[in-house]
Amino acid sequence: MTAFPLPRDLRGYGEHPPDVRWPGGARIAVSLVVNIEDGAERSVARGDVADDLGAHWLRHRAFPGQRDLDLESAFEYGARSGIWRVLRTLRRHGARATAFCCASALQANPSIAHALVRDRHEIADHGLDWDTHSALAPEVEADLMQRSRRIIEEITGVRPTTWYSRDGLTLHSRDAMIDEGFRYDSNSFDDDLPHDGADGLPLLVIPYAGDTNDSALLSQYPTAASFSSFLCSALEMLGSEARPGPAVLSVGLHPRIIGRPAYIAALDTFLTRVAESGAWIATRQEIADAWLSETAGG
Repeated sequence: MTAFPLPRDLRGYGEHPPDVRWPGGARIAVSLVVNIEDGAERSVARGDVADDLGAHWLRHRAFPGQRDLDLESAFEYGARSGIWRVLRTLRRHGARATAFCCASALQANPSIAHALVRDRHEIADHGLDWDTHSALAPEVEADLMQRSRRIIEEITGVRPTTWYSRDGLTLHSRDAMIDEGFRYDSNSFDDDLPHDGADGLPLLVIPYAGDTNDSALLSQYPTAASFSSFLCSALEMLGSEARPGPAVLSVGLHPRIIGRPAYIAALDTFLTRVAESGAWIATRQEIADAWLSETAGG
């Protein structure tokens, strides 16, 4: 396995992106991503040196070798309660999502895996654990990717479509993804449209988004109303701005956050607005397939 040079592409599609439409003539494809991480975070209980203090509103001092039971319980909320509230909301709106699944999170609660498959959500690989990869040697990263893919497939009965890292790509990640048979990549924040990677590898990139993500509820948007207003503003802009072509609006969801009673209304309000707008709610694999179909030979 050899690393690609990874040149930077600051031009993209430029002023005139491809002028195509999503299925049904929609201009916007809404990609809902549910992150199944709870129970996969670094924790002393799982044998790690210290608990993971990130991605939650609890901010405690980390003591090596000492468990933080409050923090553990805050993550556990996502797996015990939040995920079910999120899935009920998605079912009520007839919306299918892409599930970024940590293998160890599914191992800890297989009923989540069964529910995701039952509701026909896309199954994607989010790593063996909810951990970082950017400092790993190529062979270590590839081994972890293969192990997580196999475990997720065993639990769900479905081969994951893609792999998404907590902290992004290494220079070797996409080579390993191709070796594992993954079909597209989301480890990018560089555009509102799918595109070929600058590396020249045969792996379509569907960029993700960090702003339209419920993690902002922990800092930037303190209420469901403010977050749903932000999401709806993004939807409105993408549908009305004077430019050719379609767009993808990615929305990141975490059951331990958006699944809280005070926050779930943001998802409900947004999905109601999406239905009114005529946007297409699709899994990321469906977006990849539609894009390749529309732009083939273009």
